Amino acid sequence: MNHLRRYIKGLISVSSLLILTGCLAELPTLGVQNNRLHPCPSTPNCVASHPDTPKTKRIAPLTYKAEQSFAYEQLLELIKQRKDAIVVEMEHAHYIRADFRSPILGFIDDVEFYFQIPGIIELRSESRLGFYDLGKNRSRLEEIRQQFNFIMAKPVANNENKVPLQTD
Repeated sequence: MNHLRRYIKGLISVSSLLILTGCLAELPTLGVQNNRLHPCPSTPNCVASHPDTPKTKRIAPLTYKAEQSFAYEQLLELIKQRKDAIVVEMEHAHYIRADFRSPILGFIDDVEFYFQIPGIIELRSESRLGFYDLGKNRSRLEEIRQQFNFIMAKPVANNENKVPLQTD
């Protein structure tokens, strides 16, 4: 019984410390500057698609073959439907920023999508707290990539020149 009390007290102390640290965590530098998303910091808890990103942190951008506004709408809707995400900033057809929260401890990752060049969506995902992310930022973006590619592969009613029909 004594061990259980110590365990619970320790768990409460660690949880309180994590919550307090999370409340004091500084928001990373986000947004678009000089026509690109900000580079990742030196910590390993960030991935980005910009070509200047070091290989260990680089992830491929999202690609699409449709009108930019259509791709933007589809990606925005995909993010809004996720239970772990809240869209916190958007600039029509150019930029989306969302907070993704881990289910157990509630850690927040800042995820950005930037439609800079037609057909390409630049990506960036960074944990607000901690040093390592155990690959979560990368795996989340790869999951979003699969979902986005699936959505964009569907033909649109009347095709309205939004998504090209498959010619294979």
